[in-house]
Amino acid sequence: MTKEERYVVNPLVRWLKCQKATWQVYKPSYGTSATGWDIEARRKNQDLLIEAKYIDGAFLASFTGLVTASLANRRQHFMIQKYRSWCHHVCWAIGSDRPQNDIFQILFDYIARNPKFWKHYAEDVRMKYVFFVRSGRVSRIPFSLVLHLAERYAPEASNKTLLERRKVAGHLIRNFRFS
Repeated sequence: MTKEERYVVNPLVRWLKCQKATWQVYKPSYGTSATGWDIEARRKNQDLLIEAKYIDGAFLASFTGLVTASLANRRQHFMIQKYRSWCHHVCWAIGSDRPQNDIFQILFDYIARNPKFWKHYAEDVRMKYVFFVRSGRVSRIPFSLVLHLAERYAPEASNKTLLERRKVAGHLIRNFRFS
């Protein structure tokens, strides 16, 4: 079992199954060799296609994997005749042992570089949520809110040191708790 499965996929599947809404969840039996989505969650009129990454080393490689995986033409497991359902949405699941401020600061820096691109990306890919998984607990944040926070982050963090930018990111996300 990979770190991604152990620390991101499995806690997120447990979290989805504990929700009030009954989710039908599918995850490949062999996560490392599967070519589809890491998790597919389905309920009435909502299909979440989730790409998961565990960030252990360099953030750039994992972030690139998240961004490009959403663009890949992968068939939905639950669909028999069609390629994707009309109600599908793409989500990211990010897990790490790094402090929460560090992850958000890096994510905000990437998004703040070109917010116009990320707005179009969110519309084209149909981004819905970003799930942050840490120590088996999950926090769900709408991607549109991540974009909004990145826009607020950009002017506050310009021309500041790394530690100051992390403080700014921590200040913006202080209301989000892991459940």
